[in-house]
Amino acid sequence: MARFGIRAGTTWSTLWRSLIVLEVALVAALGMTVWVSQGTQATAERVKAHSVPSIMHILAAHAALVEADVAAVDSFRTGAAGLTGPGERYQSQLALAGQSLTQLAVDSIAGAGVGQSIQLVQGQLAAYSGLIEQADAHYRQDPGSALARADLWYASRLLHMPAGGILAQLDDLLTVERRALAGQLTAGRMAPGWAVTWIVPVVVLFALLVGAQVFLSRRFRRTFNVPLLGATAAVLVLAAGMSFDFAARGELTATRNAGDALAGVWQARIDAADRHGQQMLGDLVAKACPDGCGATVDRRAASGEPPGEESLTAHIRDVDGHAAAAADTAGRPMPLMLAALIAMALVPLGLHPRIDEYR
Repeated sequence: MARFGIRAGTTWSTLWRSLIVLEVALVAALGMTVWVSQGTQATAERVKAHSVPSIMHILAAHAALVEADVAAVDSFRTGAAGLTGPGERYQSQLALAGQSLTQLAVDSIAGAGVGQSIQLVQGQLAAYSGLIEQADAHYRQDPGSALARADLWYASRLLHMPAGGILAQLDDLLTVERRALAGQLTAGRMAPGWAVTWIVPVVVLFALLVGAQVFLSRRFRRTFNVPLLGATAAVLVLAAGMSFDFAARGELTATRNAGDALAGVWQARIDAADRHGQQMLGDLVAKACPDGCGATVDRRAASGEPPGEESLTAHIRDVDGHAAAAADTAGRPMPLMLAALIAMALVPLGLHPRIDEYR
């Protein structure tokens, strides 16, 4: 028993020290197991309830604003603005973008700076909407008005400016939220070395139980001590129960990867719609801008067919599915605590009869 740190001068003191060391080791193993498990559960819940929705709110707002801009440009291009203004589609997409930003302010846990950025974007949206309304007023007075086209162009530039534009601000927010998600999966109890804090106490505990069993077998000429075998089995159950924690962490990693794939698919769809809208805007303002301002409109070349609606929906379901699986799999402290408490009760049952023999 010297290898397990429970040697004493007499059998009685060795048994007592064995009992104390095993109980302390069980408490330590239980504490670390619950600590790790609760950390995984808390992270999984935050990812499901906050991080994933925040990323989707930003992507939804980005897509809605591009759709609103395309709808407004198309309304002026086709002449429908004379009857319906920028159109119902423009109004609904602008409202959707506003709702997404409001939800982002509620769900985001990426820091106080996010709230300030959201307020800035909301202010820019008000200015954008004002320019569209101004373009509508000028158009109704004169469908051929250069002022209407100029207001429409300025509105779109406010949306698309590379530095400080609304879409650029949303891209920055998306970067912040994705960085926050990555940080949640690598910091604190989710750090890469987390397994050591749990595995080491359990391995030491298992070694102590085996050592105690060997000592009793040699000292009292009995092959097995049934209560200690039960305690060892309970510790194995405790270790097996932590497989849920491994699975939950795997689902969290899959959530982040699926989120990256979703962002790529969604952005490809947004870019395709944006190219179309900007091409229409360029054609529309060219007549009213002889100095060539239409050349400043983004005319990026298309890069293949954008992903379809089914692909986008499948990626959204994939992200939601992994996030839900992580939250459902993590956080099972009660079975773990029960296994540890059973082991803590069985250890005295296995050692006290032998201790009583030396009274």
